[in-house]
Amino acid sequence: MNLHYLDAALARVHPAWENVLSGASVAPGLQAIDSALAQLSDAGHTIFPPRPLIFNALSFTAPADVRVVILGQDPYHGTGEAMGLSFSVPEGVRIPPSLRNIYKELASDLCSGQPGSGDLSGWARQGVLLLNSVLTVEEDKAASHARLGWQTVTDALIDTVNRDSPGCVFLLWGNYAQGKAERIDRARHLVLCAPHPSPLSAHRGFFGSRPFSQANAWLAARQRGTVSWCHAVGMSDLF
Repeated sequence: MNLHYLDAALARVHPAWENVLSGASVAPGLQAIDSALAQLSDAGHTIFPPRPLIFNALSFTAPADVRVVILGQDPYHGTGEAMGLSFSVPEGVRIPPSLRNIYKELASDLCSGQPGSGDLSGWARQGVLLLNSVLTVEEDKAASHARLGWQTVTDALIDTVNRDSPGCVFLLWGNYAQGKAERIDRARHLVLCAPHPSPLSAHRGFFGSRPFSQANAWLAARQRGTVSWCHAVGMSDLF
């Protein structure tokens, strides 16, 4: 593909995703997104995450090695927050409210102590695909790129995991993420739905849903190992 704005991001993608992004159903849309982002950037708009991190979720593991998928909607739109992983912020950045609630549920479910940071790269390195449905956003304008065409790209990524992973857990938090459930083969994968961890909805059933222990139990039963949820964010196991 001959891309301009997205070239640095594509250079960091795990090779196993390249056929998806260059496929006939995805490449034309990606080309259109690239042109739109280049025009916005040239016009002086600030776009998050930084260009090399737009496909960060795809840099850690191949589709066949994905063990858990956590779907978000679009990146954080504050300066320095978005890093190309859903719900994650870089080391040293204040932990956003939804991630704070994710950590509260994690502590209730599996861990003790306080997380060291909001950087979830340690999860990604273990086969947790932290994927937003929309991969870019304009500074201080939530959902500003919702109509740019990213959903076609990220739906193809979800479909690839659905097809290539031998069995993984999809954590679908909130109505938007749960709208992707129809794409998932429940005969092969586990789908766990709960309200969004936002302060507006976490008390409606996200708290107490125990997604992390359920995911590990399901993975272990299928000889796919477990995710070290606690240690990867600087917490300790309860047991």
